[in-house]
Amino acid sequence: MDAGLDTTPRTEYPAAGLQPRADTQAAEFVRKYPEYDGRGVVVAVLDTGIDAGAKGLQTTSTGQRKVVDYVDCTGAGDVGLQDVEATDNTVRGASGRTLRLNAAWTNPTGVWRVGSKRLYDLVPADVRARMVAERDGRFSKRAAAVRDAARAGSGEESEARAAAAAALEAAYVDGGSVVDCVVFHDGSQWRAALDTDGSGDLTQAEALGAYKRTGDVGLLSRRQLFYYTLNFYDEGRTLSIVTCAGSHGTHVAGIVAAWHADDAAACGVAPGAQLVSLTIGDHRAGSMETGTGLARAAAAIVEHGARVANMSYGEPSATPNAGQWVQAVAQEVVRRHGCAFVASAGNEGPALTTLGAPGGTTSGIISVGAYVGLEQMAAEYGMYARVRDGVFTWSSRGPTADGARGVDVYAPGSAVTSFPAYTRERRHLSNGTSMSAPSLSGVLALLASAWLRELPDARLTPHRLRAAVTRTAKPISDAHGAGLVQTDAAWQFLKAQAARAAEDVAYSVRVDDTRGMRGIYLRNAEDSARVRFFKVAVAPVFPTAADARLEDDADGSRGQQESQAQFDFEQRVLLVARAPWLAVPESLYVGSAGAPFSVRVDATQLEPGRLHTASIDAYDSRNVDRGPIFSVPVTVTKPLDVGAAAAADLGTLSFGPADIVRRFIAVPRGATSVEIVVRTPNTLPQDAAPALFYVHCVQLVPDTRFKRHHVRQRIDLGHKSYGAEGGASEQKHVVTLAVVGGATLEVCLAQFWSQLDRHDLHVRMSFAGLVPVAGAGAELADAGALEPGLVLHAAHAVVRADFAAPMRAEHGIKPAATLNALRRALRPHTSRVAPLQGERDTCLATGQAMYALDLEYRLDTWADSTEVRLRLPAVDTQIYEAWAEDFALSVFDANKRRLATQIGYTDKITLRLRGDYLVRVRIRHRRAKDLDALKDVPLLAEFKLPTPVTVATKFDLASVFTTTVANPGAYRGEFVPRGGRFAVFFDVLGAKLPTDAKPGDVLCGSLSLNGRSSNLALELVVPPAKIEQLKTEQPKAEQTKAEQSEKAPSKSDVDQLEEALRKVRLDHIAKATDAAVRTRLIDELLASSSTDEQRAEVLHAQLNALDPARESALPWADPARLGEPAARTAVAVADQLIALTRAPALTARLFEKSAQSAAEKEQKKHADGARTQLIAALTTKCRALSQLARDDATSEESAELVDHDDEGLEPVASRYEQAAQELRQWGDAAAPAALMALVPLQIAQKQYGRALQPVLAWLGKAPLTAANAAQRAAMADLRDVLLEKLEWTAWSDYFREMAPITHPADYEPL
Repeated sequence: MDAGLDTTPRTEYPAAGLQPRADTQAAEFVRKYPEYDGRGVVVAVLDTGIDAGAKGLQTTSTGQRKVVDYVDCTGAGDVGLQDVEATDNTVRGASGRTLRLNAAWTNPTGVWRVGSKRLYDLVPADVRARMVAERDGRFSKRAAAVRDAARAGSGEESEARAAAAAALEAAYVDGGSVVDCVVFHDGSQWRAALDTDGSGDLTQAEALGAYKRTGDVGLLSRRQLFYYTLNFYDEGRTLSIVTCAGSHGTHVAGIVAAWHADDAAACGVAPGAQLVSLTIGDHRAGSMETGTGLARAAAAIVEHGARVANMSYGEPSATPNAGQWVQAVAQEVVRRHGCAFVASAGNEGPALTTLGAPGGTTSGIISVGAYVGLEQMAAEYGMYARVRDGVFTWSSRGPTADGARGVDVYAPGSAVTSFPAYTRERRHLSNGTSMSAPSLSGVLALLASAWLRELPDARLTPHRLRAAVTRTAKPISDAHGAGLVQTDAAWQFLKAQAARAAEDVAYSVRVDDTRGMRGIYLRNAEDSARVRFFKVAVAPVFPTAADARLEDDADGSRGQQESQAQFDFEQRVLLVARAPWLAVPESLYVGSAGAPFSVRVDATQLEPGRLHTASIDAYDSRNVDRGPIFSVPVTVTKPLDVGAAAAADLGTLSFGPADIVRRFIAVPRGATSVEIVVRTPNTLPQDAAPALFYVHCVQLVPDTRFKRHHVRQRIDLGHKSYGAEGGASEQKHVVTLAVVGGATLEVCLAQFWSQLDRHDLHVRMSFAGLVPVAGAGAELADAGALEPGLVLHAAHAVVRADFAAPMRAEHGIKPAATLNALRRALRPHTSRVAPLQGERDTCLATGQAMYALDLEYRLDTWADSTEVRLRLPAVDTQIYEAWAEDFALSVFDANKRRLATQIGYTDKITLRLRGDYLVRVRIRHRRAKDLDALKDVPLLAEFKLPTPVTVATKFDLASVFTTTVANPGAYRGEFVPRGGRFAVFFDVLGAKLPTDAKPGDVLCGSLSLNGRSSNLALELVVPPAKIEQLKTEQPKAEQTKAEQSEKAPSKSDVDQLEEALRKVRLDHIAKATDAAVRTRLIDELLASSSTDEQRAEVLHAQLNALDPARESALPWADPARLGEPAARTAVAVADQLIALTRAPALTARLFEKSAQSAAEKEQKKHADGARTQLIAALTTKCRALSQLARDDATSEESAELVDHDDEGLEPVASRYEQAAQELRQWGDAAAPAALMALVPLQIAQKQYGRALQPVLAWLGKAPLTAANAAQRAAMADLRDVLLEKLEWTAWSDYFREMAPITHPADYEPL
């Protein structure tokens, strides 16, 4: 051991880095001003919810309740309630259970309300997984006991029981349990008790009130430490069970304001602040935020008087600074109600313009990037050496697509802090801009707390706070000048500018002639190829007050104050351009209406391929030292021209920790793909540390999310690459990306922030492209768009499409057209626009009810395990930029069970069983007339094809049809020169379209042309249906005498009328409600029947009237129908019908393979009818005899068959066995009607396993349709009877518990 090596461990852990507050001056600020620790400030946390059992989130530093309210804004925890009557201190729960009530509860009204909720709909995925594992473990033991007992015997019955037990286990799926809820009013407030264990015993249960009022917290699962709170809405008609949709929100809350009295280092940034938990992550959508949740959260911020709101959520947005919700936040929450709104910038860096909405893209919202400092490295990341502090590599960067700076400020992007109790972790390390946003929110709470203490009568606006933290931030490595927040410096700024009313005025910047961009962003080649001139319009944005609305300002005094402030406003502005290639005027006078100014940008001499940033800063001429009052960001990414070679060599690039190299490339028009080859030279020292790199490529297309055209890959340079003699063998990494011709591509390479030592990379890239051009048959999809595709019309038989190689020569052209999905447009069968009635569903701006468009679509599937994606392009795949407040859809099966819910975005759904499904859609908006336009909007259902369809392709037309025509000079696809063209012929006529495809459906897939060019989107429109070929009749002269003799003579009008009247009378037998009328009708029809076939028709109709539920109900389901004496009558009628149809039915078997002549076909038709009647007669006879053979025909439990004489006939049991044997011979014994007729015999013979096997088989494969609902219900009842006979209580209990889950009473609301 080295004598000079100090091996003594440190005396203490660097705990200050677990909750990093030193780098932001927050820790020192609280030490300096202990009473400014956030007390008096409420911070709203819009997230997955705060866990009520988390450590550090129980009280504030002054002993107040930490969380003032828990609100589920999504509605995922809503329980609809209905009134019930209590009997003997019990009520019937919504699940069907009997609930025993606590006698100590006070309910002066005597009104009880019940509802229920699926347990798994209230818990996040990790808790659900643990619950499932535990339940599966418990149940598997019970199921194993059944299985072992079933295998214990021998013989056919034992084998059948073992097979049935195995089938049950194979089909087992844990659906969880249903939580029954009882709600009542105790005279002062609403209260609720939850049957969390499913026992129905609430005699010792505590009834909780609304948390905001009572502080009541309950445990939904004791074993999982999973807590809940309650809210009540709509005058007690809606119960809201508030639970966490994930752990994220608790961690965020811990960063903002955790308070640990015994561990100061673990405290959050503002331990004295209070929180309001606003859950916007929807359980039904995998904790995705929803439009409804966001809208309700905005209203809750206002209701709770939050001064700061934190939102560590976001999604890429197609259009920045636009959308229903972001505008409402900017105007109502921030400007009118004075809440500083903070949001995370996103974790999609390091490339530019990768910001998420709303944080990085929305005016009025403070966007926060993620910083990593030395104290974080020491405490959180286990690094043996430090690197320089700076921005986390993955933190999203600006500017926004419309030129705004994007990231306003940075804050620590990691922490070890509070975590939900259900995770079984006291604290947890997480990183991301989700952590940097709450760090800033905590700083804002400190500043607001200080302001309220020192300047209680002065107005503190969000813009004033924003200016303080952005203008005093510590410079770090941000290309657009955003820095690390400095708490004390921001406080000094606030105090210095406290008397200046102008600090409350924000400024909007709009660059004219650029679609209203908020900055100057020259990204593509044509943008910087010449000197550009812009007009920039600047306008002041004045704060307003919540009580300044006309309806709240009775005497006009508030409106007068605001109008006077605008009248008095003026700014004499000095402008400064921060780059020599910018020219601006020196001064600008800005009044309350704003003012424009001109800008000259000369980027012609800037270095190609590099990033160039600058800004135009505006100063108050009377307060220059304050810093800019507004800035106009200027970003130029002048792309590198790749030339005729369509390739670029970026050379060898050198990197150290956190280094980023950006190159901007002009993608040639016609390019569809790029291949980027990254090589590591073999000069790396053997003692160099391994390293992780990001290769991040992004193209921007207007009104399109950046993630549509991006790729971010990790490259690991590791020890595996080292050679035996030192140095390293060369490593090669290939990155491919589909590109858009004409749009600049950023190629960003970054050594991950924590990776040590220096590394070199050599980068080369090349483009390829084969593009469709106007041809003779195929249509260009979205003609003129940047992304090409083809649409083929199957009615054309053969479709020609022409292609070109615009950039470079291409080799190996081998077209392959594959269609793997079928898209079908569904029209709504119901549509309704109406105002929403719930108290939470009002427009924040107007206070009026929101409107909802409710649509219902029928979705039929033709196979099991069908994968489908549902889309409504007018509103889906949008959240923040959406014109509507919300879009949601749910899919229900024929049992009304919700199978999936998708909100905002849609994804693939797998429907396990063939059947009928209902899709319910809700679109919310504040104006009814805007929704009216969508009342008939089609829903697009895109089904994955089980077998892809291949469309054959040829290079010449003749080859599509024949190989007999030789064309030696025909193109064969070996090569196409630069600028060359070739044609491809698609054999649409020869494509084997799916049998389920309907005219107007679209088959979707792709076309591959060669290995380098990106695949093209391909669609094929299904043509009109084929006309069935009708057999032409031979001329009469050519007909044989035998054929002429086979032709039936035509019927007279009288005969036709008699036949029609007879049919009406036959139909009326089943409809007649008067037994005497029915009997007379049957007698008259039998008397008028001249043939056995006619008599059989009458008897069949009579049998249908006696046993109308033959196909859909168990024999004992309706004793009034098939009890004595009806059963005896049914047996007698069945015997007559059997006698009439047995012989003709035998004829049907003679023609099972084929029937040739017209006479044979006619004979087969009558024979098939007789066979159907025979099977019906045998089925009803079995059902009736099973009833006659029961000791107690009203009992639902089958009794032993009784062998007694029936008026001198054979014993009933024997007759039943004979009829059952004949039914098995003639009918399908596995069909539901036959099973329901035969099972009583098997029960009597104690053949429970043999009876259960086919029942389970049918239930497992039966389609879920409305048409067979009664059959499915009857078969499920039959299964349950057999399980009870077998005494398989494990499975009886299972199906009883699953019943309210698989067969809910009604559809769940959206």
